[in-house]
Amino acid sequence: MTYNFSHVAHAHIPIAHSLPSANASLGSENPAEVATDLPTGWIYAPSRLQNAGLWQCAAYGGSWVARTDGGRIKLVRLEAESGKQLPIPSQLKLTKKMIGRRSIQATASGWLIGFDAGEFGGGLWWFSRDGSQNIKLLSDNVHAIYQIKSSILILTGLSHLGLNFGRIYKFDDTVDKPTVTSVVILGGSPEASTLGSGDDNMIIATPDRVLRVDADGKVNEMYKSGEHLTYPTSVAVDTNGNIYVAMRFFVLRLIPQQGSRYNAEWLMPGQCRVFKLDKYICGCNGS
Repeated sequence: MTYNFSHVAHAHIPIAHSLPSANASLGSENPAEVATDLPTGWIYAPSRLQNAGLWQCAAYGGSWVARTDGGRIKLVRLEAESGKQLPIPSQLKLTKKMIGRRSIQATASGWLIGFDAGEFGGGLWWFSRDGSQNIKLLSDNVHAIYQIKSSILILTGLSHLGLNFGRIYKFDDTVDKPTVTSVVILGGSPEASTLGSGDDNMIIATPDRVLRVDADGKVNEMYKSGEHLTYPTSVAVDTNGNIYVAMRFFVLRLIPQQGSRYNAEWLMPGQCRVFKLDKYICGCNGS
């Protein structure tokens, strides 16, 4: 069956009024102006209540990646980014247990390398600078490693079937033996993340929430909704502080308001005004 809802999702209507369910204000009683400029080719998305068929189709749609380009946001298909692994220094030799997508961070005494192979496992290893020694520090799936000020923080977790958990560990580069200590329980897997404005915090997207976490482990919940984030792939921040969480089919945009509040907007490709779910593939036919 083919659906057309071009009369519902209209890019020029203020989102807080046109789509109150999917695009809700999280701000104060007198929020700042909502940004109206959208990435080229993108429109506001209706809520699940307004168009349940779209949300069903979205579960089988292609995924997007958000990245910055000169301070502006670019949204590209996940296929264009897939398969790229971070390079490692040539002197570091990996074993067969070190599988999955890699994260790497230099330390005072060597290197940290984390691995995430989803339900097939993961882990975190410390390597000496010359590669002659390595120590396994964690068996968790490592999604990212960041250095914030003098702290090195490791984001771990897993979202698979009924599992959804996550933690942040702090690395201690002791002289005798490197160690890690759990500092934050996230309540969900850190599926996507990036450094926030000022490089003194992280923006983390779990399947349910978007969080800001600083170097001391203080957590600020930026977004929580009844709408689950459909497999977040990436987070990016533009020069105005707007946060983009890319995922399957949709992109969530959080716009700063007064204080620490945000307006939430759900965006979708304009061509998906007309869509069709066929054999578990969500195809878009609009313009």
